[in-house]
Amino acid sequence: MKNIKFLLLFTTIFSIILSTGCKKNDTAEPGNAKEFQVQTITVPDAMSQSSNQGAQLAAGYIGMANGMAAFGAMMTPPKSAVAIHYKGSGEPEIHQWNVDDGEDNNYTVTLTITETTDLYKWEMKVDGLVEGQQVDNFIFIKAEQYKDGHDNSITVFDPHNPLTISFVMNWHKVNDIFYITFEEPQSIKVGFVIYADGSGSIDAKEWSEEHEDYEQTYTATWDASGHGEYWKYDNGEETDHGTW
Repeated sequence: MKNIKFLLLFTTIFSIILSTGCKKNDTAEPGNAKEFQVQTITVPDAMSQSSNQGAQLAAGYIGMANGMAAFGAMMTPPKSAVAIHYKGSGEPEIHQWNVDDGEDNNYTVTLTITETTDLYKWEMKVDGLVEGQQVDNFIFIKAEQYKDGHDNSITVFDPHNPLTISFVMNWHKVNDIFYITFEEPQSIKVGFVIYADGSGSIDAKEWSEEHEDYEQTYTATWDASGHGEYWKYDNGEETDHGTW
């Protein structure tokens, strides 16, 4: 889970991108850029208020997924952004803005938004000094969203290892049921099924170096009020089971 901790730190770093772009003296307007939409998961009351270990773990997984989904907010240019190329028919829309927040944070962000017949695509690049680390036109985030709302995804890359994926999230909607997956490659993989009434389930797996595959570690289901049941596993064996 080391990469997760790093990504949470990077979320804080890149919040500078947004906050720096919203100061009162900003005058440039980026145009009506298409916003990337994500489905977050609501933690039901009975789950959030429970002291049960299984319930707390379920709430923790949901919080992690919502935290990673927050990267989607970075796909909206701040007020300081300059629309260096506003799309014509079939052309990409490009926004760019600078961040100057001390000697360790001085960089340029370039956001490209492309529209096709079926979907929108976003790509964010960063160039400069971020928290003292030099990055050169680093592709930080890629995202896609289908126009009919049934599918979208976001991929975040590791600034220490360009083109190496840090994590991927996918949202798939069928008949008002959301299927959400989060994966940090060769570390953790979590799937959520969320129904319209707030009930749902979690299926969590962690990477096994020994078997070179993901292994089940946790499963939970809950009803609309948040009352639920959970199971824990280790090496394929059930180690704990309970309700809340």
